[in-house]
Amino acid sequence: MNLPTGIRGRLVALGLLVIPLILLFEYGIKPLVWLYDVNRDEITSMQDRIVRYRTAIAELPALEARATELGRTQPLAPFLLEGDNAALAAADLQAELQQAAKQHAVQILSLRVRPPADEGPLQRISVEARLRTGTATLRDLLFTLETTQPALFVDMLNINARAQRRRNVQMDDVLDVRLVLSAMRTATPAASEG
Repeated sequence: MNLPTGIRGRLVALGLLVIPLILLFEYGIKPLVWLYDVNRDEITSMQDRIVRYRTAIAELPALEARATELGRTQPLAPFLLEGDNAALAAADLQAELQQAAKQHAVQILSLRVRPPADEGPLQRISVEARLRTGTATLRDLLFTLETTQPALFVDMLNINARAQRRRNVQMDDVLDVRLVLSAMRTATPAASEG
């Protein structure tokens, strides 16, 4: 077997040296560098997470103390309905509406308790009412309901003007009103059952 000589032989020898070096770089060194970069990014990310976790762990005693204090003082208590269960809270809500209606001479045609709805740690207690009143007394009633404690919310308000039955007699404005009045109470595991 005769090997090429001269310039051609040198090029073949150079190719035989360079090709394995290129293959070694492409399939050996390059993947290792890529793997190193990926691992370096993951290590940096994990170090950042460790710092965040250590910060959170350091804050934990203060947060637990604050949670205990909030549980003891219950800052939302004045704004929530009382009652050991949803039925008692609904009765309190009905009593609030009846008292406000009596105060403003609003006629209650019907009251109906809606099923309670859980909203996170709280439970929404709602009462649907049909009322008959005038414009000024309705305004006063709504003002009273929305400025009282516990916090009451008018979720739905439907107002219809009542037709005058006598043509020659001047009638004050009479409105038929449907409203849904809601308040929140602290939900307890027993609250979901009753």
